[in-house]
Amino acid sequence: MAKKNHLTVEHLWQCERIGTPSLSPDGQFVVVDQTTYSMETNESATQLWLYSTDGKVRKQLTSAGKKNSAPKWSPDGKLIAFCAKREGDEVPQLYVIAPDGGEARRVTTLSTGVSSAKWFPDSKRVTVISSVWPELKDDKAQAKKLKEIKDSKVTAKVVEVDNYRYWDHWICDGQRPHLFEVNIGSGKCKDLFQGKPLTLAITEAGDSDFAISPDGTELAWVQPTNPTRTLDPTVIMLMNLKSRKTKTIDLGKAWLGTPTYSNSGDQLAFLSTPASAPTQHTRLMCWTRKTNSSERLAATWPRSVGTYGMAQLQWTSDDQSIVFNAEDSGQQHLYSLPLDRAEPLVIAMGGAISSFDLSANGQSLVYTRSTMDHPAQLIACSIAQGAATQTRRLDRTNTFLEKIKLGDWESRTFKGWKGEPVQAFICYPPNYDPKKKYPLLQDVHGGPHGAHLDVFHYRWNVHAFAAAGYVVAAVNFHGSSGFDEKFLGTLSGNMSEPAFTDVEAVTDALIKEGIVDKNKLYAAGGSYGGHMVAWMNGHTDRYKAYVCHAGVYDWQAQFGDDSYLWTKDELGVWPWEDPKKHSAQSPHTYAAAMKTPTLVIHGELDYRVPYYEGLEYYNTLRAKGIAARLVIYPDENHWILKPQNSRLWYNEFFAWLKRF
Repeated sequence: MAKKNHLTVEHLWQCERIGTPSLSPDGQFVVVDQTTYSMETNESATQLWLYSTDGKVRKQLTSAGKKNSAPKWSPDGKLIAFCAKREGDEVPQLYVIAPDGGEARRVTTLSTGVSSAKWFPDSKRVTVISSVWPELKDDKAQAKKLKEIKDSKVTAKVVEVDNYRYWDHWICDGQRPHLFEVNIGSGKCKDLFQGKPLTLAITEAGDSDFAISPDGTELAWVQPTNPTRTLDPTVIMLMNLKSRKTKTIDLGKAWLGTPTYSNSGDQLAFLSTPASAPTQHTRLMCWTRKTNSSERLAATWPRSVGTYGMAQLQWTSDDQSIVFNAEDSGQQHLYSLPLDRAEPLVIAMGGAISSFDLSANGQSLVYTRSTMDHPAQLIACSIAQGAATQTRRLDRTNTFLEKIKLGDWESRTFKGWKGEPVQAFICYPPNYDPKKKYPLLQDVHGGPHGAHLDVFHYRWNVHAFAAAGYVVAAVNFHGSSGFDEKFLGTLSGNMSEPAFTDVEAVTDALIKEGIVDKNKLYAAGGSYGGHMVAWMNGHTDRYKAYVCHAGVYDWQAQFGDDSYLWTKDELGVWPWEDPKKHSAQSPHTYAAAMKTPTLVIHGELDYRVPYYEGLEYYNTLRAKGIAARLVIYPDENHWILKPQNSRLWYNEFFAWLKRF
C-alpha cells in the first residue's frame, strides 16, 4: 500500500476543484466557482471566489448554500449572476451578488429551476435555461404538473421514442429545455420559445448551446432536428427577439454546437462534427451574416477543435481571431486562430487547459490549467500581439500536495498497430530505482475516442496507482482523440484489435527495456477501457489480474444502452445484418479462452453501459471457475462520484491486484 507521504484516495478527495472563470469587463478581477468535498459527510460544497488578476486580492465571495455555480460577470461590471440552490429553494434559482460582497439576492422563483445564465449587453436581463412542458402556458401550470408527478403513486415509464434515457436519468417525460429572459430587477421570466416548436437538446443543454448577439437583439442556439433522437443532426437557429422571426444555419448531416458571436455581431463561429462519420474531426466554422454562408476555418489543420464536439470558443476584441482549446498528442492547449491563417497559434500550453475567459478589452486572459502532477490552477496573463505574457497563478488551493511525493513520468512514443507511432504516458513509482524491475499496470482509457491527457485525474489517477508500487502505462492507442483523422478512425469496424495491439506493444517494450517484470503484469480500464481488458482476457493470459469498470462485455447486450444507435457507426454493422462480424468484435465471444482473475465494478444507474453487462461478465467468469469479484454501486452511474464510494473503489482496486 502507498505510504502516507505518497498520493492516496484521501488526498484526491481533499483537493479543491476549480470551475469555470468569468472575467470582469475591465479584466482586473475574475470570479470562479470552487468545490470542496468531505469524506466524513460524503458531500460537496461549491462557493464563489474572487481574485484580482494582479494576484493581490483573493477572497471567498459566497458562503451560504452548498451549490453556488456558473458565475457570470455583468457587462457593466456591477453584478455577478450565478445559479444556486439555497434555503427555501426546491430547485436551483438565479442569484446576483455585488463583486464587493454582501448578501446575494434571489432573482427567480421558477418552479422548474434555472441553469446556465448569460447576460444581455444592457446588464438588466439574463438568459437562463429551464426545462418545461411546452404545452403548459405559465409557471403556475408547470408547478401543478410537478406536484402531480411528485404525488403520483405510479412510477412506470411509458415510452414510444428511440432515446429515453441518458447517462443516469430518464428523458421521456415530455420536458424540453427552453431559454428564458429574466429581468434582474423584477425577477419576471419570459419563455422565449413559448408557443413555438423550439428547444435545446434534452440531454445536456448548457451555456455553450446558446449565445446573445452583442446588441441584444438576436438569440442563437443549437436546435436538434429531432429532440427525441439524441444522435440526430442539429442546426443553429437565430431568432430576432423583437419580431420573433427565425432563420436556420444547417450544414446537413452534422452536429453543430457552441455558437459564438463576433463582437460586431456580423459573424458567428461554431463547431461542426459530421454525423455521418463520427470519427471525423470537429471543424471550426464561421457564418457571415452578409452572405448568409458558412466557411470552414483551419481546414488543413490535422487536429480536432475539441473532443466529441466540445470546445470553448471566444473572439478577440478586434474580431480578427478566434480563441479555443483543443487536444494535441495527450495535452490540451489554448489556441488562437487569426482568420487569415491556415493553422492556429498556441497561446498557452497544457497540461490540459479546460476553460478560459478573455476580457472585453482583449488585454487580459484567465484560464484553468491542470497537469498530471497538480489539479487545475487559475492562471492570469496579459495578451500582447496575440501572445500570453506576464503569466501568474492566482489561486492558492491544494498546497498540501507540496508535501506529497509523486513519481516521475514521461511521454513516449512506441511502435504500435502496423508499426505506426503510438504515444503513451509512463508514470514511475516514487523512489523509483532503475536497477529494479517493477510490476506493470496498464491503465486503459475509455471512449473509445477519448484520450489520456496530461491532467490530474480524480477517478483514475496514475500517481495514486504508481504510489502503490506499479509502473503505470497510459497508452493513447489508435482511435484516441488528439491525433489526425486517420488515427481517430482506425477502430471503425474493428473495435478491439488495433487498440489491443498498441497496449501489448507498450507492454512488450517495457519488458524488453527491463523496466517491468514480465511475471507481474496487470491491466485495468473503464467503459471502453473495461471492454478492452475483457477483450484482453480472451486473447492473452500473461496478465495476472484485471479490473473491469463499467465495461462493454457483450455488444449485443449493449443494445440496451442509452445511445444504442451509435453502435453501427463503430462496429460497422447492425447485429442482424452480419452476426459474425458483430460478435467477432465482442469480448464475450472469446469467453472460452478466458483464464485471468477479474474484479468487475459497475453502477446500477449506468445507462451508458448498463450494469447487467458487468453481471454477465462476472457470472461468466464464475461459471468457468475463474476467480472473480463483483462490486456493484446501486447509487452510482458510469462514474463513482461519491467520496466514500470512491474510497471503497480504490481499496478494492489495490486489494484485488495485490492478491495476484
